[in-house]
Amino acid sequence: MSVDSVVVRQRVADLELAVAKAGAGGAEVVVPVQPTPNGRRAVLRHPHGGVFECVGP
Repeated sequence: MSVDSVVVRQRVADLELAVAKAGAGGAEVVVPVQPTPNGRRAVLRHPHGGVFECVGP
């Protein structure tokens, strides 16, 4: 079995702040903050290539 990608999902209390801090640390915003049926989310890419999703109220 091969794994093409793994996305880490993290629930945060302040989504805008979390995205801003991640961006300041070098993360690339792949999908900006947007509403979804389960709350708001943003998808980011770590400078080393890992993808993660932040989910907030």
